Amino acid sequence: MRLTLRGRRAWFWLLLACCAAAQAQQEAHVTPATPPPYDATDVPLSDSVSPAGPLAPPQFGTLDAWLDLDDSPIDLFGWIQNSYTATPGFEPADGSTVTVFPNRLANAWQGNQYYLVVRKATREASAADLGLRWDILFGNDWLFTKSFGLFDGAFTPGGFAGVDFPQLFAELSLPLRPNLRLHLQGGRFYSPAGFESPMAVYRPLLSVPYLLNFTPFTYLGALSRLELGDRLTLFQGAVNGGDRWFNAHYQFSFLGGLGWTSRSGRASLTSLVLVGPNQLPFFPAVDFPTLPVGAYTSPTLQNRRNPLYSRSTLVYHSTVASYLWGRQRRWKQAVEAFLVTQGNVIGFGPEGQPGRISYYGGAHWLIVEFNPRLSGVSRIEVFADPYGFVLPAPATYYEMTHGLIYKPSPNLWLRPEIRWDWAPGARPYDDGTRTAQLTLAVDLIVLF
Repeated sequence: MRLTLRGRRAWFWLLLACCAAAQAQQEAHVTPATPPPYDATDVPLSDSVSPAGPLAPPQFGTLDAWLDLDDSPIDLFGWIQNSYTATPGFEPADGSTVTVFPNRLANAWQGNQYYLVVRKATREASAADLGLRWDILFGNDWLFTKSFGLFDGAFTPGGFAGVDFPQLFAELSLPLRPNLRLHLQGGRFYSPAGFESPMAVYRPLLSVPYLLNFTPFTYLGALSRLELGDRLTLFQGAVNGGDRWFNAHYQFSFLGGLGWTSRSGRASLTSLVLVGPNQLPFFPAVDFPTLPVGAYTSPTLQNRRNPLYSRSTLVYHSTVASYLWGRQRRWKQAVEAFLVTQGNVIGFGPEGQPGRISYYGGAHWLIVEFNPRLSGVSRIEVFADPYGFVLPAPATYYEMTHGLIYKPSPNLWLRPEIRWDWAPGARPYDDGTRTAQLTLAVDLIVLF
């Protein structure tokens, strides 16, 4: 019996509801982990492939076809991601994998991303065109992308039942002359910096590196992309700091940089910088569930005006270089280096006075496509946090992760990984008793 269009839509939403209910029941037996120090990149409306993704781009379209939207200017697509992460040999009392994100619950299932995109894409044509995009994220990863000021206190930190709108923007595409096109984007959007993305299908592994987790995930503001042919793109914009919602008290930061692709398409380089105030104009309440990285408070400061807000300038810089090797371009190698520095941070100067902090690091990826169904991934990273600003103790942290991307069908992904984190001279793992941690994890992604 053929279902009507209304019936198909009803079954689709019922399926999502059943998945959510099953995950919530599982989570009821898991102690929520302590939320990570919050801080927290999407692709343009044209949906070009993220550099971090598997060598073959994600394939969507099932939902559009099922709902008879193939001829509509509006696209509906998304994915469901669930994962399990084990810490062999120990069971942390706080239930946390400490430095491993977003799969931050130890020895537990997570319903990471129930992700839906509503999009009207811009067309690469000779005329101006307007595009729109709205991303809806439900699941454990709502805390991964959350903006300060949006749904504050609405959901349990570490819990499954939470919602975020990591992207909500309009984009105007303007042809200026042959081989010259300007894109003007306004609203909330993912950071264009970095090699990996918070979106599960635009990164090669389940877990993310430190250099994504402690840099901005999303921005609110305006960003222009000037495409000079198909090889050079210039970025320039004004945003209200990283991971913040609307607030009339915020001062805007500068976001800019460039992206370059070689004539052969094998090599690419992206370099971006963010400069602007990183504190909050008023100190938050001490029981506030999550704060952007760099923001702070205390019982004596809460709800008071922050005199250092406009003088606590953050500088974040990221440069990514990648290259495709081999005659069939099945080997992809990439490196990223990043630096964060911030001045006038309370408690990091002499005798507890405001002082300057920094943290920095680099990572290397190797992605090998063995065949259309199977790829291998290797990542190694070093992350220096000499002031103990974003991690439990001042130290240099290392992680090495190896994994597979297995696609029995284009719409079904299975990604097992093994990860080793260690921090010589510190004991951040297993409730502060170990210098290292082994995690075994796997995620399952269904694209639609």
